[in-house]
Amino acid sequence: MRKEILITLCGLVLAGCGPAQKNWAHQPVEVRKNSPVVFIYPEANTYQEATVGVLPFQMPGNMTREQGEGVAMLFKDVLLGKQAFPKVLRLDQSYRDIQDALAIGRKAKVDLILAGRVNYALEGSQFGGGRVEVSTRLLNVHTGNTVWYIEQSMDQAMAYPQSSTLSRLAAAFNPPEIKSSQGGPVLPNMLAQVAFDMVEVMNGARSVSR
Repeated sequence: MRKEILITLCGLVLAGCGPAQKNWAHQPVEVRKNSPVVFIYPEANTYQEATVGVLPFQMPGNMTREQGEGVAMLFKDVLLGKQAFPKVLRLDQSYRDIQDALAIGRKAKVDLILAGRVNYALEGSQFGGGRVEVSTRLLNVHTGNTVWYIEQSMDQAMAYPQSSTLSRLAAAFNPPEIKSSQGGPVLPNMLAQVAFDMVEVMNGARSVSR
């Protein structure tokens, strides 16, 4: 399931490469995951039988509408995979504000509409520096009320290269190494983790794994 979801977002960024030898440049930079912050939630979950429409995510200036559609597909797949709702549809229409989102949801005849936004997204480099911030709002199309409003962020610290005289001397006497893949790009992995965490919360979880 996770593999399929990551494939959905593979077009977001290009995978990087790193040296094969296990040194400072090859070690993956740790990603720090902040817990989802829940601002609005239902007192009682009465939406188990609701149908949900997922709109294209609004994206920051450095990303495209197509990437927003990819994030929407990711959330749709996670909602279905976690069986959070019995029926989840991906809707293609863009929206400007909450009223637009509600109108699209009523036209599609769904009960709830998921209007999300990637506030910030940076892939980073082999030295780290990746970051993502996402907010999602789940709206009741019949009442116009917000059922859930959640924000979450993830980031990587920067792992700067060693710059000592000894490390530079060692590099000068060693030929360049054949580089191998370090795995999938960081940004899609972070978006996938955010989607899993947010859906877990909507599905009734009181905490998510760190």
